[in-house]
Amino acid sequence: MKNGMFSIAMAIAVAIIIASSGLVTVAATGSYFTPANTGSNENGTLYISPGPTPAFVDNFNPFNMWSEPSGIMSLFYEPLLQINTYNGTTIPWLATSYEWSNNNTLLTLNLRHNVHFSDGIPFNSSDVVFTFNLQKKLFGEWGNINNIYAVNQYTVNFNFSKPDTQCLFYLGSDFMLPEKLWQNVSDPASKIITNPVGTGPYVLSSFSGQKIVLTANKNYWMSGEPKIKRIVYVDYTSNSALTLAMAQGKVDWTSVFAPNITTLFVSKDPKYNHYYFPPGQPVTLITNDAVYPFNLSYFRQAISLSINRTEICQVGEYGYEKPANAANILAQQMFWLNSTNAKMAEYLSEYNPSAAIKLLEKHGFTLKSGRLYNPNGTEIPALTIMSVAGYTDWDTDISIIASELSAIGLKVNIETPTSSVVASDIATGNFEMAQDTVTGIGPNPWYDYSGLVGSLTPIGKTAYINEERWNYTSTNFMKYYDEFPETSNVNTEKKLINDMAGIMLDQMPMIPLVYSADWYEYVNRTIGGFPNQNNGYWIPMPWYPGPMEVVLMHLYVKNSIKKSNNYLPYEVLGAIVVIIIIGAVASLYLRKKRNNDR
Repeated sequence: MKNGMFSIAMAIAVAIIIASSGLVTVAATGSYFTPANTGSNENGTLYISPGPTPAFVDNFNPFNMWSEPSGIMSLFYEPLLQINTYNGTTIPWLATSYEWSNNNTLLTLNLRHNVHFSDGIPFNSSDVVFTFNLQKKLFGEWGNINNIYAVNQYTVNFNFSKPDTQCLFYLGSDFMLPEKLWQNVSDPASKIITNPVGTGPYVLSSFSGQKIVLTANKNYWMSGEPKIKRIVYVDYTSNSALTLAMAQGKVDWTSVFAPNITTLFVSKDPKYNHYYFPPGQPVTLITNDAVYPFNLSYFRQAISLSINRTEICQVGEYGYEKPANAANILAQQMFWLNSTNAKMAEYLSEYNPSAAIKLLEKHGFTLKSGRLYNPNGTEIPALTIMSVAGYTDWDTDISIIASELSAIGLKVNIETPTSSVVASDIATGNFEMAQDTVTGIGPNPWYDYSGLVGSLTPIGKTAYINEERWNYTSTNFMKYYDEFPETSNVNTEKKLINDMAGIMLDQMPMIPLVYSADWYEYVNRTIGGFPNQNNGYWIPMPWYPGPMEVVLMHLYVKNSIKKSNNYLPYEVLGAIVVIIIIGAVASLYLRKKRNNDR
């Protein structure tokens, strides 16, 4: 009897152990149970890979913010303001407010109280003044800033030699450093920092070339943040390796190009695997505006009307990118344009070769037997278009453009040299048409245009800006451009932007094609709060210093891990198994007892 009871107890114990350990395999709705996500974050850990990178380097010097893994610096060090370069939205961060005065030559920043660096040292105005003085020492200039000084413990003034309101974007985005730790560093720019100290939400826990672990900063100033207590950066050296890791659930947040993202990633777990590619900088067709016929603004407009941007997006860019507007500004900044400019930007971006031909004919060109002739009766010779060899999407794009320009009588030859040759030819003016990205980027269109204007460089000399060699001096463009930083009045800013945009549309110094895609993928099985197609609240890419910290402050650990409806949870399976075994053992015991009683 004792042996029988002992056997029953052992059987029950073994059954419970087996069931609770998940070793029992039970059929449920035709499938065998396996964990829905074996790759990451069952305990709320966030796994990040900013993109394919070489091995990580154990150096977190804030003066090298683009070191690998990109974006990680903003988890240790923080700016005064978080400024969204898509649309200009500004969030107070280490500074709670700012004000321009004295005809926009004095900027006053009010700092947040009760902020500490991760080592417990208080943050105040002396750290801000020190940081900017250190930058002047390292980089030699402050632009239009005369001096910076602390008014009190939590107020800092910036004095300018002339109004420069757009400087706020750069000042507000700089990382603030603790004076006590950096004041005696002899060579700050090259110092190896293996234990970063900042006001950011995380501290370094461990490092290897393939894996970096961060844990929440216990001294962080934002109440209740960060909700994600542990972050692991993982290294993948190629697009294919990172794409596979995403599909296997080993990465939660990344930025990678995959030629068929739906098949390779989304289809593996459609409920939780997502991507969202916000439009980035315009990819443009640069024309050499110093040579005929590209020196004619209406000729450039005619080329724009002859390009089917939708076909380029679908065929050349895998459907990931969107047609760009002719005003050459970010898609998220179109709200700056008045209705007149918005309509013209839309018109010049349409595929309308008939309108292109009419425009050329209006200026004396003629189309005969499929070829375009100059007003003097001579045939326009074959033109050339180039992009970098191996840039397969761009190479496809220029093939489409070359084919489409035949509709207005242009024969276009395709060239695909190496990247160094393309860069050199564009810079020296040894080209006719080339695909590239040259616009600036910032919180409003003024920054977009900053990459397009500059001194007019003669052909043969190297141009570092205005590579299209647009003679903007024949317009008032620079007048409006220079006036923009002088004002802080929103209505004046909008008028000046539209003055510039109107000239840009009339002159079309280069031809916007598509918006580059900002690659961004995420898995929201156990982590919620990511930006998405319906709520793109902030710049979503994890490689972007500054913006990624804002995203992290929105992320949270979900209360439970939802498993597929095709499977029964471990606990239910275990209980069923235990009940079955107990019932079977009890039945055997009772049968044996009856036999013994007989």
